[in-house]
Amino acid sequence: MDKSLDPIIAIVGNVREDPAAAGAAETLGRELAKAGVRILVYSSGADFLEGRIVRGYVSTRLATRQSIQVRYPLHGQKPAFPEQETNGELFDWQPDNRPDWEMSFYQSLGEVDGILLMGGGDSTMIAGMVAMGHGIAVLALASFGGKACKVWEALRPGRDLPTADEISLMARPGWGDEQAAQCAKALRAQIERKAERKRQQRLEELRQETSITWHAVFALAVFVLAVVCVPISWGWPLPYISSIWLLFMSPLLAGVAGSTIRLVFDLRQGSALLSRQSTITTAALGLIAGGVAGLLFITAQVTTAPPSAAAGTIVSPEQVRKLVPFGILVGFIAGLTLDAVFRKLIASDVVDLSAVEARKHP
Repeated sequence: MDKSLDPIIAIVGNVREDPAAAGAAETLGRELAKAGVRILVYSSGADFLEGRIVRGYVSTRLATRQSIQVRYPLHGQKPAFPEQETNGELFDWQPDNRPDWEMSFYQSLGEVDGILLMGGGDSTMIAGMVAMGHGIAVLALASFGGKACKVWEALRPGRDLPTADEISLMARPGWGDEQAAQCAKALRAQIERKAERKRQQRLEELRQETSITWHAVFALAVFVLAVVCVPISWGWPLPYISSIWLLFMSPLLAGVAGSTIRLVFDLRQGSALLSRQSTITTAALGLIAGGVAGLLFITAQVTTAPPSAAAGTIVSPEQVRKLVPFGILVGFIAGLTLDAVFRKLIASDVVDLSAVEARKHP
């Protein structure tokens, strides 16, 4: 198994704020090693949290190769942990050549799975807020004072990864091995919770992509059916009544095709919500828009056409065949732009009431 895939926890803070902090940090280091996570440290200073965490982490003999990642400025002072003399294989040295070390430090928080905060000053508080912004696991031990307490106060269950019980755990007094184990377990639980959220989000994205694909297939099938009406009307000797039905039905099919193609386009752009109701409603509106636009077009063409010589017919079979592709185009455009079509229809005045309105206001 590739140990580089194990979760990594950033260690930030100091042990100056509380006399019990140093012992608690060693206990936490042991429990983090038992939990099978890697740690990211930045300094080996006596007052910083990292040194105590590393001591406890290494003492378990459970730490794996390069499970302690060390970030430090290339042109600055390199951290020196006593444990590296006898356990050098556990350390993964990561020098950074960026001139702004603080920027490098805060950016590294976007690459970790969690952060452990204890004591500390303003940089600890900012690191906690950055971590919360990245939506990673947070363990802010408020019972040891410092600015980690400010981060703890900002945590909210539901918005952030920690639950209400886990937030309460971070501030409990009376530190001991059991509480340290619970804190390490809480960190691991938060990481698993985030992974599950990502998995569910990915499944939802896959479901939406599959549904969009089926919508596209449906739109393509209806469009092909509408277009097939053209070679049928031009190439087959259909009875007159069948030609009339084909003329009036093809814009309806084209309207459904246009509206569903528009829906697929909006779904791909993320400007529409995917639901069964929206699909049926869009197809119905496309059918109506295509039917109304096609009816207006066909009526205008038929009423202005020369009279047919055939008895019992208003328009000749030849003209019917010629109108089919135009009806399909009109229906498709109406379905594709159905919002504009309905706005135009609603705004249209069927009856001119200007004379009546003029008499009301002499």
